[in-house]
Amino acid sequence: MRWLHGLRDASLLGASAGLLGVISLAARLDIPWVPATKDEAPALCGDDGTVLHADPGLPRIAVAECRRRLESVVFVDARSSEVFASAHIPGAISLPADEIDTVLASQSLPIPTDGELVMYCDRKDGGDAEYVGRALGEALGCQSVRVLEGGWQAWLDAAGPVEGAQQSG
Repeated sequence: MRWLHGLRDASLLGASAGLLGVISLAARLDIPWVPATKDEAPALCGDDGTVLHADPGLPRIAVAECRRRLESVVFVDARSSEVFASAHIPGAISLPADEIDTVLASQSLPIPTDGELVMYCDRKDGGDAEYVGRALGEALGCQSVRVLEGGWQAWLDAAGPVEGAQQSG
């Protein structure tokens, strides 16, 4: 019968140690309770080394669709101001990705929050365009924000209209 008491005591000790381990892990705030999934979008780095987080949920729109609806969408160029000045989609608004936080904090923007916005940048993956689109959605409540599939280069490859100091196509 003594062995039965010993077994009970050992079981209680083991259960107590396990419970204490779980409690100590729960107290550590740097350990995530739910592991990150492999489907999460990676962070994107800007030219200056800042981390830009892309929003993989922004829908894409094809160049052909944009050309058909050229008059009904508002284009937002996420490239640098210098690149924008040299050439851009006619009527596009320049909002460089590396300046968007400062611009949103200090200026009112001529962005229609109820219209359809099409963001574009130089990157094929649309990372800068997605970053600016997400920032506009959060700051201004823009509801319809899309990213131009293939970005600026896809627009040029499709011979889309271009304006600026150095018109190319």
